[in-house]
Amino acid sequence: MQAESVDVVIVGSRCAGTAMAAPLARAGRTVVVLDRAAFPADTLSTHVLFPMGVNEVARIGALDRILALNPSLMTHLRVDFVGVGRTERFQQVGDIDYGISVPRVLQDQALVDAAREAGADIRDQCTVQDVIVEDGRAVGVRYFDTTGTVREIRARLVVGADGRNSTVAHHVGAWEPYRRSRNGRGMVFRYLDDPAADSDWAHTLWEGRSHDTIAFAFPCTPKGRLLVLFMGPRAEVAEARQDPEAHWARKVAEFPILAERLGGARNQSRVMATSQTHAYFRQSSGPGWALIGDAGHFKDPVLGQGMRDAMWMGRTLAEHVLDALDDPKTLDSATRRWERTRDLEVLPTYHYGNLETRIPAVPPEIIAAVVGGVSGAELSDIHQRLIKPHGVYTVSRVVRAGVMTLVKRGPHPRLVLQLAKLFGVETAVRAELLTAKAFGGRMPHLGQLVGEHPDEQPWGRPPVTPAPRASAPKPVRALVTRIDQISPDVRALTLSRADGTDWPAWTPGSHVDVGLPSGAVRQYSLCGPQEDRTTVRVAVLREDDGRGGSVEIHRLNEGAYVTVSQPRNNFELDPAPGYLFIAGGIGITPILPMIEQVEALGIPWQLQHVARTADRLPFGDDLVARYGDKVTLRSDDVDGRPDLAAWIGGLASGTAVYCCGPEGLMNRVVELCESRPDLTVHIERFVPTEKRLADDRAFEVKLAQSNTTVVVPAGMSMLDALRNVVPVSASCENGLCGSCELSVLKGRPDHRDDILHGPDRDRTDLIYPCVSRSHDAKLTIDA
Repeated sequence: MQAESVDVVIVGSRCAGTAMAAPLARAGRTVVVLDRAAFPADTLSTHVLFPMGVNEVARIGALDRILALNPSLMTHLRVDFVGVGRTERFQQVGDIDYGISVPRVLQDQALVDAAREAGADIRDQCTVQDVIVEDGRAVGVRYFDTTGTVREIRARLVVGADGRNSTVAHHVGAWEPYRRSRNGRGMVFRYLDDPAADSDWAHTLWEGRSHDTIAFAFPCTPKGRLLVLFMGPRAEVAEARQDPEAHWARKVAEFPILAERLGGARNQSRVMATSQTHAYFRQSSGPGWALIGDAGHFKDPVLGQGMRDAMWMGRTLAEHVLDALDDPKTLDSATRRWERTRDLEVLPTYHYGNLETRIPAVPPEIIAAVVGGVSGAELSDIHQRLIKPHGVYTVSRVVRAGVMTLVKRGPHPRLVLQLAKLFGVETAVRAELLTAKAFGGRMPHLGQLVGEHPDEQPWGRPPVTPAPRASAPKPVRALVTRIDQISPDVRALTLSRADGTDWPAWTPGSHVDVGLPSGAVRQYSLCGPQEDRTTVRVAVLREDDGRGGSVEIHRLNEGAYVTVSQPRNNFELDPAPGYLFIAGGIGITPILPMIEQVEALGIPWQLQHVARTADRLPFGDDLVARYGDKVTLRSDDVDGRPDLAAWIGGLASGTAVYCCGPEGLMNRVVELCESRPDLTVHIERFVPTEKRLADDRAFEVKLAQSNTTVVVPAGMSMLDALRNVVPVSASCENGLCGSCELSVLKGRPDHRDDILHGPDRDRTDLIYPCVSRSHDAKLTIDA
């Protein structure tokens, strides 16, 4: 195997990796960045950058790309704590006086593009197998590319920017953190249209506190979108997964100011949740290697510092090693100096994060009393890293706040003990921060003395060497070449590949994932002519109360760009002597190419196209004009409710019934066809059926290729559990699209998707892990 040689190889190309790659490449160093994801690629993460963080984006060279995404510019911070409110304007850092919140799928693509423009060789869909170590020194990596071919890169410096589950950390012996703190909080969040987008709220980052929950609202990207986040006790994550909407409503009600702001909010995304937020320090430098970003250090996201710190780490490591790469001894000294600089930079916020994540929480009256006594921009300066947290939460302020709390609530023994513990911890933290400046080594784990929360659980299993395999084709960039208004609320988009090549062949019933400029991904049926490989066509119903994707598509203009996946088909047209097609409204789209095919084959068919009102029958007039009495258009307002029983009861034996439309229509069709075993019925859903949750239980998933076992706890999806170990492609994540399909080698899947129907529900060879689980205690998959 012939190896290529470079100055630096970086594993991971998100915040930290691009921040290091860009300046090194501009300085003339050869840099290769490997990432197993196919960009644009999302990651389960909230996202906020204060002006200091936006300044790091500008240093990478990505700010113009970010601003082109039309983000809300947050110029103010407002806090509301138990009756005490305060608003501050962010101080300017460099030329930046605003914060931003850009979904990771958009932000990370902009960072990757900027690093590539700077000269870095970024290779996505490349999976690192191991780090090459010779005589105790890291000298390169071994990886496999999109074809499954194993390759080697030799480098003067190997950098892990590959997150919490860092392959580099494992192979250089730094997997187990030398200090860590278990977070007492979980994270539950969603996106929605901001009802206050035309007010001052659109420029204000809001933070509120209840007894045990911290809430945030970030004006997001594009303008008019809002990210709302709750950080309550970690136990609430399971509740949010069991009944997301009920949990969300309860948390919103805890914050009257937020509830008023969110009144009438539309286009709400699904509720997302995670409890994987332990804080830690790993050894982050050694002979020929270094760890940056979450690979080396993570602190709780309640502070909103993760992305800024990751970019700062990448940039400053580049500055430390730029002139040291040609001499191993000098290089190792440089990486060690950098690690010490990093520790001094992040240690104060590490401790502040541990304070903020304590459950039971610090009495909110104490926080409110301190907030009531600050001046200028002190609170926002903490987020800016312009002042250390203990520079605002000074001993005198904390003592004064404690006294005020005792006067207000009375000297209850439990409260007195809680305050005494708080004062003791804060005193010990200040002592450690002073010691760290003079101490040359890594500060050891000091435990509860400095407020680190005990974590008796073993650290997660390290990643194992993945077997080489070819990658699935990544989505392609496509141009909107034509827009047709089919009806007042339906428009059709004709899409051409940006590279000018043909689309792959597809079959009737196929759908694609369309990636929108906002980063949202939606699934739409292909409804254009199959024989024209130069374009594909999708038709989209505008739903103002949906999740926002259809509204965004209806705002696109010709000349806009989107991404499009390879076609997938979960609604195949099976051979039959005759067909009855039943379409409800926009459900006609997957049926259009089916009709063309059976008509061309000369097979008898009928279409019943139904809707509540006559103006919601897209393509209806064209179908009647082309096919005459084979097409029946019916609307409830003109013709009354359709007589489904008569249609199905009069069908000839062997007829295949294909139905797509509203849930009630499809359920009724399936029910009627059950009384006709001589018919076959096929449906495709737009929205997921309600999933049963009461009987969820934990189970294990064994990954056959890597011999790794993953525990899937009750309340967590199999997909989310797997993502902590291996990349799994997924789009809708609600059991409709089929993009996350995995092969099952052993065990009985508990199918909860809306793709498999009838006898297929008994299949044991595949699973859709976004919603499905296991009947057995262990399931083995081909991954």
